[in-house]
Amino acid sequence: MPETNQNFQLFPVRYFTSAMAGAPQISNNWGDLVTMLDACLVNGFALKAIDSLTWANGVATATITAGHAYQRDQVVEIAGAAQPEYNGLFRVLATTNTSFTYAVSGSPVSPATSSTSLSAKVASLGWEKPFSSTHKAAYRSKNVVSPQNLLLIDNSLKSPNYTTGWAKWANVGIVEDLSDIDTIVGAQAPFDPNNPTQNWKQVQPNQWGWYKWYHARQGGYETYGDNGGGNRNWVLIGDDRLFYLFVTSAAGYGWYGRSSYCFGDITSFKPGDNYATVLCADDSYWTNSNGGYASYPGQYNSYGLSASLDWAGKVLLRNHTQLGHPVRWGVTSLNTNNGQQICGRGPVPFPNGADYSLWLLPTYVRQEDGHMRGMMPGMHWLPQDRPYSDLTVVDNVIGQTGKKFLLVRTQYGSETEGAQIAFDITGPWR
Repeated sequence: MPETNQNFQLFPVRYFTSAMAGAPQISNNWGDLVTMLDACLVNGFALKAIDSLTWANGVATATITAGHAYQRDQVVEIAGAAQPEYNGLFRVLATTNTSFTYAVSGSPVSPATSSTSLSAKVASLGWEKPFSSTHKAAYRSKNVVSPQNLLLIDNSLKSPNYTTGWAKWANVGIVEDLSDIDTIVGAQAPFDPNNPTQNWKQVQPNQWGWYKWYHARQGGYETYGDNGGGNRNWVLIGDDRLFYLFVTSAAGYGWYGRSSYCFGDITSFKPGDNYATVLCADDSYWTNSNGGYASYPGQYNSYGLSASLDWAGKVLLRNHTQLGHPVRWGVTSLNTNNGQQICGRGPVPFPNGADYSLWLLPTYVRQEDGHMRGMMPGMHWLPQDRPYSDLTVVDNVIGQTGKKFLLVRTQYGSETEGAQIAFDITGPWR
């Protein structure tokens, strides 16, 4: 059941978590990240047959007698009704154990009829996967406004001489185009002209890739192990051009141990910017070196999205001139403490005294060479100190009428307190 674009702009932002019923789980298997991304970006998940679909006073009620576990505010895709008003993308209004409701325009016949079958599923972000092979995939936006640069991901067993019981990750990169899953065409990031394949192939002993998204790793070097089985904690938030991913590398963790990654198009300050595609990953080149040693769960201080003006692991496909090789970038926002900032660990009191409010600030993208490139869509900087618990949804934020925000806790260095980032889950982001 391919996703329809009907109503997409009404619900342009979706989020998913490992705790959602029917969500794909990430463990210590090669290919687990690809399976999860397939579901969240392309296919959706938790497909259910609808037993009856009725309408009254602008609201449709879908009944699934076996149970469904869809959640309020979740975006679902309905298909199969002969009456088109019932079909498309909708936000869940209310639920019981065996039914859920959503708003419908028009006055369709009730109950709905079908020449096939009625179905519901959690709607994906509406991306496409034009190239793939076993545990490898390339994803891109289908939005015609996007430059449609691709996320290339290799979540397969590394070679040569890599033991499958060691740490597991996906090699990740931005590519301008592909002719097949293994042949890059045009620009790519990260990229070293002296070792052009080092992000994908071993070019020196004890080196298997460069930019990585980890999902199974224990403390120490990559060769120390994958921390065993069990479901990892993950969160993914995105629209049809950009997504943010938080994932632990071991089972049994909540937010603690979550690494923060992202891929997609920023809102560039340069008109017609075809290379304003960002990637955030772990910059981990050597397996057995101090740079590749993990002494605590999650990322090093400079990796991820929570620390301002740290460049490690963050790359744009090209700089603002549209020429040359990739450029590293960092996040930044209003400087409230005359130094490096940690999102969700700021000095502003909560609530802020003057307006008794939560403060949400825009997040900017600054190139390592100093130029301000654009803004991170959907991501809001928290200058206050962890104002809410993990995955709290807040509304009624001053200056953000009609918006809801998901507050995501993430690892920050070795600290057990962590950081916190706010994401607009109402949209649109652009």
